[in-house]
Amino acid sequence: MLLWTLTWMLTVMVVAGLVPMKVLEDLPSGGYGNILDNDGRMEEKLVLRMKPANYSGPHHLMDWRGKCFKHRDSKYEYVFCPFHNITQEDILAYYDAYKGVLGVWSDWEIRNNQFQAMNMVEGSPCANDTYRSTKVYLKCGKESELVSITEPNKCRYQAVFMSPEVCGVNAMVVYPRLPTNLQVRWDQAVNDHSLGYITQKGYDKELRRIFTAAGLILSPEVLFSLKQKASVEKSKSCQSDLEAARARIIQLEEELRVKQEVIRELHDARIDM
Repeated sequence: MLLWTLTWMLTVMVVAGLVPMKVLEDLPSGGYGNILDNDGRMEEKLVLRMKPANYSGPHHLMDWRGKCFKHRDSKYEYVFCPFHNITQEDILAYYDAYKGVLGVWSDWEIRNNQFQAMNMVEGSPCANDTYRSTKVYLKCGKESELVSITEPNKCRYQAVFMSPEVCGVNAMVVYPRLPTNLQVRWDQAVNDHSLGYITQKGYDKELRRIFTAAGLILSPEVLFSLKQKASVEKSKSCQSDLEAARARIIQLEEELRVKQEVIRELHDARIDM
């Protein structure tokens, strides 16, 4: 629409004999694919380094899926989408503002038979070939809201998410949510530890194996698989974007050719007059 309006204005000026005109053959570079948000900021399409893991944990938290919660401090806006990802955007810088992923949903931090925090890993690149990650601690609250985010260590973030869904003594207990066979394994580990058959270190390792078998903690193999799936999808997306861009360029070139023909015809008609 903008290109047509400009062409029409130039045509009127040519016919009226107001200005000499040169038709530009080259299209502006970088003019396509740039999207501005409501504040005039450049939108950046974030690409995840890994696929979010499957849902795991208490069933009543499934209502969080598909929802996102925002939090702003003096410099950044954070968006937390449970069981998917968490992002950060600089809200002070108008030009070339930073926007990145602080982590993608992987698994649970479990302590003392409680779901303590959600682990978000493999975020945007950081220093020394590392990637940003976030632990989202769940606290009881009247409303579901992201209340704070800190960075105690470089590119290692901690967030607090409050919700009535985690209130109550049994809301976040792990043991009753395990399959029966894994509960039996846990009981056996407790018994062996109490009798001195295994050390505390051995007991902790067995618990980790139990949680991994339950899908509450990801094994290195599963984590690698999720990263591989994201890589394949990224490749397909890039190819699709490239094909779409080529098609759009062809379309714009054809539109420009038609408008050039119209302008030349009008210019020739003016000379004949």
